[in-house]
Amino acid sequence: MANTDVFYFEGLDDVLFAPMTKKETVSTPPEYDEIVRLPIATKLKIKGNGSELEKWASSKMFRRVARETKHEIGLDHVGIPIEVMDELKGLVAASGVTFGKNNARELPYFAFGFIGNVEGGGKKAVWYPKTQLSIVIDEEYATAEDETKIDDVTANLVATGLINNGVIHSSFDSNRDSATGVSYEKFISAPIYDETQWAEIVAAQSGGTGGGE
Repeated sequence: MANTDVFYFEGLDDVLFAPMTKKETVSTPPEYDEIVRLPIATKLKIKGNGSELEKWASSKMFRRVARETKHEIGLDHVGIPIEVMDELKGLVAASGVTFGKNNARELPYFAFGFIGNVEGGGKKAVWYPKTQLSIVIDEEYATAEDETKIDDVTANLVATGLINNGVIHSSFDSNRDSATGVSYEKFISAPIYDETQWAEIVAAQSGGTGGGE
C-alpha cells in the first residue's frame, strides 16, 4: 500500500541558476554552465497556462485532454548578484555600463531551480530546464526612510518545454517511496531534463536506478 502520511511544506530554501551554453535540438539535449546557488528567495509564485480540450461522440464525452506549454514564475527575492543578472539578461557591461535597446532579440535560456524544506527534515526540489527572464519589468525604487528596511525585488521568469522531449519541469520529493536511498543533493547536482539522464545520475552515484515525476 502507498504511503499515506502527509508532510507539510515548511518554506523556501535556496534557488538555483544554470546558464544554458548550448540549446537543445530535436535530437540532442541542452548543455549548461556551472550552477549558481543563491540564498535570496522570499516568495515564489507559479502560474501555468493549462488548457483542456473535450471531444464528444455519440452525444457523450469521448475524451478530455489537458495540456500546458509554459509556466510563469514570479520570484520575490532580496537581490540577485549583478553579474548573474547581466548574464540572464544577455548583457555585457562596458566600463560598468549596459544598454537596453528596443530591437527584437531572443533572451538567453537558463535552468532555474528551487529547494524547499518539508516537515520532518524532508526536501522538495524542482528544476525548470528551459527558462528565460520575462520581458515584463517589475521594479520599484523608493526613497530611504528613518527606519531601515530591505524591500523585496521581483524577477519574472517564463519556463517552456524542451524541444527534444517536451519537459517543462522535473520535481524531486524525498518523501516519495521511490526516493529511498536518493538524496536531493543528487537532484540539484545538475539541471534534470530527462528521465534517462536522471537514471544515469542515480546509477553513477549510488549504483541504483532513478525515476522522475
